[in-house]
Amino acid sequence: MHVLARPSLERIGGSSLLWEESMRPPAPVPLSAVRLEWQDTAPPANLPLLRAARRCLPRESKAHRYERYSSAMGALARPTLFEDRPSFRLVRTDWSRPGEPLLVFGSGQYFDLIDQNEAVAHELAVATRQAPEASPPWRAVPMRRLLALDPLSLAKRIVLPAVATLTVRRTPDGQGTFFLLYREAGQVATGEGTYGPLPAGMIQPASFSPLAHRKDLDLWRTIMREYNEELLGAPEAKGDSGTEVDYGQPPYSSLNAALTDGSLRVWCLGMAVEPLNLAVCVLTVAVFEADAFDTIFAEAVERNDEGLVVSGPRSNGAITGLPLDDASVNDLPSSRMSSPAAGLLQLALRHRDLLLSGPHQT
Repeated sequence: MHVLARPSLERIGGSSLLWEESMRPPAPVPLSAVRLEWQDTAPPANLPLLRAARRCLPRESKAHRYERYSSAMGALARPTLFEDRPSFRLVRTDWSRPGEPLLVFGSGQYFDLIDQNEAVAHELAVATRQAPEASPPWRAVPMRRLLALDPLSLAKRIVLPAVATLTVRRTPDGQGTFFLLYREAGQVATGEGTYGPLPAGMIQPASFSPLAHRKDLDLWRTIMREYNEELLGAPEAKGDSGTEVDYGQPPYSSLNAALTDGSLRVWCLGMAVEPLNLAVCVLTVAVFEADAFDTIFAEAVERNDEGLVVSGPRSNGAITGLPLDDASVNDLPSSRMSSPAAGLLQLALRHRDLLLSGPHQT
């Protein structure tokens, strides 16, 4: 639907993930080249969008509907991980700068994402209930119709992006493997029952400390915390007491050391929109040399608070990953793949020579 309404949008490879030229750099750039800035601006208030969202909400009583999707979800189908935490709101982007993309952020709350993204997905599910394979008329999906010409719509809606990372383990002979996370039903607020990137997470501050808030506006810090939680099984870094995350301690110190010595290279490929819920994600690929990966993640878990780590066969207790090649990617269950995971895998295959070229060849 959105591709027809906005011809500049295109699917990434054979996935459903959408992007356009204004959402990506001309070529993958090191993550360190992406510049983040803060801007104090009030979030947009799109009243027609909020009114359209209420149409799909259940009734709280005979006289009243729930006001917000997050309220209905919390009362009727509350997942294990469900908290209205401070989040960073995307205000403006500029991917055209040669070698220096710019992302500008302001303040937001996580439930703003639930109230929009889950509502627009629910709206589509209701509209296609009788004919799941058919595109519904625009009148049946009023929220989506309001965002049809520009699903990003940073000036019209609150966009809280996530960062999705494809983790690649590079062997000495230049071969690569990758990892996924199966997001279990009832454990997560979004994307349950699908295979997603590992790691992935909202771009959020890790502490309520006012001193840490702006310092945590950092894509690499977000990725490191997700590695600690999703591959090493650490509790979510929330800092409810105001304590700050100590990035000088393992595994953060080990990840930073690997990044410094070149045994880890992290690339940013742009950002994209998920067609079902219009969620926005920044797309990254982290390539570890096998020795560095095996050392940092020697204690990798099989399950975390969000689901199951899909890591292929274990060798002497160590995870090795799934082969990063066309055959393995094509064998994945396409109907269960999240659009960020499917899109990242397509991009990794497209840029495979660059990603697996080795630490001293890029």
